[in-house]
Amino acid sequence: MPLENNHFKMRHLRAPVAPHTAFATEQMIDELAHGAKMDPVEFRRTNIATTKTDPHQRWRNVLDRAAASAKWRPKVAASNLSSENVVTGRGVAFGFYAESPSAAVVDIEVNKKTGKITVMHAYVTQVSGLGVSLEGLESQMMGSMMMGTSRVLHEGVTFNAKRVTGLDWVSYPILRFKDHPNITYTVTQRLDLPSTGAGEPPDAAIPAAIANAFFDATGVRIHESPLSPARVRAVLRAAGK
Repeated sequence: MPLENNHFKMRHLRAPVAPHTAFATEQMIDELAHGAKMDPVEFRRTNIATTKTDPHQRWRNVLDRAAASAKWRPKVAASNLSSENVVTGRGVAFGFYAESPSAAVVDIEVNKKTGKITVMHAYVTQVSGLGVSLEGLESQMMGSMMMGTSRVLHEGVTFNAKRVTGLDWVSYPILRFKDHPNITYTVTQRLDLPSTGAGEPPDAAIPAAIANAFFDATGVRIHESPLSPARVRAVLRAAGK
């Protein structure tokens, strides 16, 4: 184990554990929606508890707001696949961190030959109770979205038996300015609720939304991150794509 006896120093990234948890659970939710031949947004909406207690209404708040912001058009995921080399897809996912739910919709482009995934547009919203400094909150949301995009597409720590081997921006790549997606972010205010965490919730939703968009574009599930070109090519090749 690399962390045993503190061989490798480690610190938490933004929203520790949350992006990885949502990456798994929200892809499973999408698989259930696909199996039921339902639109993924409608599937989630249908399965949010109907109780009037606040926690469930917050999930509905962010889902409806993100879908409206993205002008979501209902359809079954991966129902319009193309044989072209460059394909597009759209995905949705929930996230949760610091007592604040978030939802993201992303539009991506996949080059099946090179394996490169490009996030074209990301839409996100969150409920963090009463937002006091909205400018600061929106700035945190944007940073969190960018970090989540970078983490799922590029970032993976590499190491051997002795040390970490990803020591620079070549061996540990991050998202470049030229690949910066268009971003639409909205704060879903709940003036009736106390303020909760605001800087990290989108980071939890973005990776899963990108993975779900990849399935919509290709009809293939990708269950490991980062979604590097090499991994994308290998997954598509294994699926006969």
